[in-house]
Amino acid sequence: MTSPPLLLCALLALATNALVAEWKLAGEPDRRDSTSDLFYAKRTAVRPSDGTQITAHLAFFSSRAFRLEIVDLGAGPEPAYPTLADAFRAQGCVAGVNGGFFHPDWRPSGLVISRGTRINRLETAKLLSGLVYGDGKGTHIVRRARFQDHPGITALLQTGPYLVEGRKAVRGLSRSDPGRRTFTATDGRGRWVLGATLSTPTLADLAQCLATPGALTGWRVEQAINLDGGSSTGFFFDRKAGEVPVVLNPWKRVRNLLGIKPR
Repeated sequence: MTSPPLLLCALLALATNALVAEWKLAGEPDRRDSTSDLFYAKRTAVRPSDGTQITAHLAFFSSRAFRLEIVDLGAGPEPAYPTLADAFRAQGCVAGVNGGFFHPDWRPSGLVISRGTRINRLETAKLLSGLVYGDGKGTHIVRRARFQDHPGITALLQTGPYLVEGRKAVRGLSRSDPGRRTFTATDGRGRWVLGATLSTPTLADLAQCLATPGALTGWRVEQAINLDGGSSTGFFFDRKAGEVPVVLNPWKRVRNLLGIKPR
């Protein structure tokens, strides 16, 4: 006869396995996930239990070959560049998404560092729980409380909330208020993705989808963090010469963009 503690452990294990398997990739896996330093994919993940889908534009890159760039569009009523594509190309970026949150007067929410220049300051708002940044050592996502400011940071956005931490979906994320989402995620070993959803998931659904191995990425997501979404959601991927780029324009003017450029 199974003892109550062992039975409880078994039930918890089954529940955990069911949660992990809750999302799955629609279609065949892509071998480029582990072999390419840069590529574009449009993928859909499905939750079989109810048919819910998350479809996203995805720009995969390796931090050994590419570095972050924050494109600041300025604080005036008109952005520094007329279109998303113009902005990224002017800064030498091959791919990117819209960036962090901002106030009605276009002032960024939280700390921003663009090309080594600091804009605004670190803020303690609950939403702005983490930072994504690049320095001489690579590209990083870190909790605000663990962030150690230092010289040499060339690109940084304070943003949030955290979606995945330690390969697990963060608890307590909203299960209501669906909307388009922008995010970045990493396996913690140099593989990264910038994503913008075409569907309108909740934060909780997106986090669980990203935490499910193989659902949207071919590797285990170690960390993922949310960027400004909704009507700000934008995406750009510059294909090879002669090919039309992938562009998803925001529905409104944004303050900054998060891009990548060759090292």
